[in-house]
Amino acid sequence: MPVRPEHAVLAAIAVAVGVLAGIDPKLALIAAAGSAFVLVVLADVTAGLCLVALLGFVDQLPQVEDSTLTLTKFAGALLAVSWFASVTTASRVKTFVTSHPTMTYVLAFFLVWVALSLAWSESFGAGVEAFVRYALNGILFLIVFSAVSDRRRALWVVGAFVVAATATTGHGILGPSAASPDGGVARLGSTVGDPNELAAVLVAGFFLAIALAGALRGSLALRVGGIAAGALCLMGIFLSVSRGGLVALVVGVLCALFLAGRWRPAVALVATVAALAGVIYFAGFAPPSASERLTLADQGSGRIDIWTVGWRMVEDRPVTGVGAGNFERSAIRYLLEPGSLLHDEFIVVSPKVAHNIYLQVLAELGVVGLAAFLAILAFSLSCAFKAANRFRRSGDVSMELLARGLLLALIGLLVADFFVSEQYSKQLWLLLGLAPALLAIAPRPQEEGSPAGSSSSGRLSSTDVPVVPAAR
Repeated sequence: MPVRPEHAVLAAIAVAVGVLAGIDPKLALIAAAGSAFVLVVLADVTAGLCLVALLGFVDQLPQVEDSTLTLTKFAGALLAVSWFASVTTASRVKTFVTSHPTMTYVLAFFLVWVALSLAWSESFGAGVEAFVRYALNGILFLIVFSAVSDRRRALWVVGAFVVAATATTGHGILGPSAASPDGGVARLGSTVGDPNELAAVLVAGFFLAIALAGALRGSLALRVGGIAAGALCLMGIFLSVSRGGLVALVVGVLCALFLAGRWRPAVALVATVAALAGVIYFAGFAPPSASERLTLADQGSGRIDIWTVGWRMVEDRPVTGVGAGNFERSAIRYLLEPGSLLHDEFIVVSPKVAHNIYLQVLAELGVVGLAAFLAILAFSLSCAFKAANRFRRSGDVSMELLARGLLLALIGLLVADFFVSEQYSKQLWLLLGLAPALLAIAPRPQEEGSPAGSSSSGRLSSTDVPVVPAAR
């Protein structure tokens, strides 16, 4: 019997891991887990996307000091290979390029503009790093559209995001909390590291978890799990003591009341419970320092001064910006301007990012780059809204809830990003890519009717939840 190539590869991997186990068991475990990860990602794009969603909440590879080598970059590179192989080998694959040619041009123009900004960047190396990160996220945006090709795959990806958000919150609660720069307030940072960035993704996780709980009514255990995940994400937002996260949560809830339609009473109940939970926690259980931080007039812990310097960059180079990835390196040149700054150490001693995704993009890429970036954001928000309406007209309640949950998750995340610079966030680009993917799944007006694969009530039942994503 001839030996198949894949069997030979597996045998070679097994031998290598066995030899490594005799040298260092820890390295052998890492190698075994890495090999399994590689095989899963290369075997199925959707499975790989779910793993990327899970790993997006983890910072660094174990025992690796180089901050440029992250789990998400490693996973993203493998996912790109798997996606490219599936697209090039399949006879008929619906891609984002063919479905949305105009937005493909916008995305391409944005990446080209980022590359062009290297010509006027103060630090060429920082610009190259920024371009690579934008390009990888652009590829992720395209991958999501191809990987999420039906309702089950959409459920898997959203579920992976919720599981990751819940797990990172649990890890932060059980492990040591991150501390603020002044050491005065213990704040939840968990695997994400920065409490404000954690709060931003937990706001998205909260809305997606509640949406899943409403959609999966065929299984009581999954419904209870979704509610528990939402509650844990909510607690994580409180423990992060992030003012930006709380603002995003409030804005998201208000938008939910406006967009809820026939679910407005249920949304009002969830909003009331969340508000009461916040009041009870900060009034009765939170440390005094945490409660005081919410009302402390400290110019956003130096954020206002950073914004001031960022706006000086915009006034100096409104069209082109200072170059991708160059905010921190160029900030010091805009320090000596009329007007005092209280926290110039964030410009001189330890330069910080803009702590505002929109100001960061505007300062680095000018109005041209910001316009393209905002067009991508508006496109995804529009897709989520249209998908929800299409599912509503077709009677697919489960997918309508999922689309509305995604819309609210994006709104909450983008509001929270007004206080953090997360333009490279894998969570952000994954959710942005998921919106047009849901729109592609939603039946067009002429196709409306009972959606394929759904129950008569339009609810996802426990039998609709796959054990393993089907190989594409």
